[in-house]
Amino acid sequence: MSDSLLLSDLLLVCRLTLVCVLAVAGLAKLRDRRRFALALRDFGFVPDAVRPALAVLVPVAELAAAVLLAVPGTLAAGLALAAALCAAFCAVAVSAMRRGGGAGCPCFGSRTAVPMGAWHVARNALLTGLALLGGGIVLAQGASTPFSGPALALAAAAAVYLTAFAVFTDDLAVFFATPATRA
Repeated sequence: MSDSLLLSDLLLVCRLTLVCVLAVAGLAKLRDRRRFALALRDFGFVPDAVRPALAVLVPVAELAAAVLLAVPGTLAAGLALAAALCAAFCAVAVSAMRRGGGAGCPCFGSRTAVPMGAWHVARNALLTGLALLGGGIVLAQGASTPFSGPALALAAAAAVYLTAFAVFTDDLAVFFATPATRA
């Protein structure tokens, strides 16, 4: 397999994963904007006046990034927006951890109330890395890279796995928590 094909396949994994993760996150937040706005209050650094706007703008930005990633002509813009969003989410998780207020993450409509922690930082860092990796590939060889049927199937399987990992981060955090920290 040539390096160009390998990079093309890797770009497809990055792209499909980010489309799925951002679409699920955006739709979950829009489905329950009230819950998302309430969760923003728990962070402590989001002013009350901007919470309603953020409860709409954040999911709309996530869905916009997913659409940009899905359209070949806007892939680079989609990767840039995805990288900016995921890096911002990483910064929010770190800030919430430092404040120690126990703010939870309703990122994907999670049923758990796990306070922001290392799992959230790792997830968002991984997603930021995927967006940056995809951007690097686009810069190196362009956005219109060919792929085969088997490559698409493998990339889709990898994207489903990575999306499930991202969506169920809170559940994994609860599962791997020490008994004393489970609540």
